[in-house]
Amino acid sequence: MTSARNQTVLDTIIALAEEIGRTSPEAAPQAMQIVDLVRGIEAEPDQNLVQDVLDAQVGDDQLSDVSSQRAAGAVVRAIRDEGG
Repeated sequence: MTSARNQTVLDTIIALAEEIGRTSPEAAPQAMQIVDLVRGIEAEPDQNLVQDVLDAQVGDDQLSDVSSQRAAGAVVRAIRDEGG
């Protein structure tokens, strides 16, 4: 969920939850839970970053581009599955 449009939606949700928390103190704990959940969504792993780290650790010449992409994809899926 990293597209610009999705990021705008997530930012709007955070802003609304923070406003609810400010204007309705009795709802503040739930509003902050919403903020925390959205921030968790924003923190999804970046497959390109994972691939760069794999290449750096293993060595660019040890994995083909396709193997590196597949391995990075598997790591990202594992992280997502663990979190959800």
